[in-house]
Amino acid sequence: MNVAVDSQRLIRAWLALRSVAPVSHIESEGDYEQATALLNGLLDIVRDDANHPLYSLVSVVGDLIEAYEIGHESPSEASPQTNKA
Repeated sequence: MNVAVDSQRLIRAWLALRSVAPVSHIESEGDYEQATALLNGLLDIVRDDANHPLYSLVSVVGDLIEAYEIGHESPSEASPQTNKA
């Protein structure tokens, strides 16, 4: 499917969104903390209401956080050792 994109309109909308909600790729611990704070704030508003207008934003921010966490697991977190006797 080929979708026409009005890039100037999209840029304005993206910048407007980022001015009120710091949504972006998480590259540092500071970005991670900011995204986590945003997610917690969104969850306070949206709760479990799948019909809430911000519900998909909760999902997007959650996905960004999850991707960062997966990419930054320590080896001990990634594969827990079993205790052998």
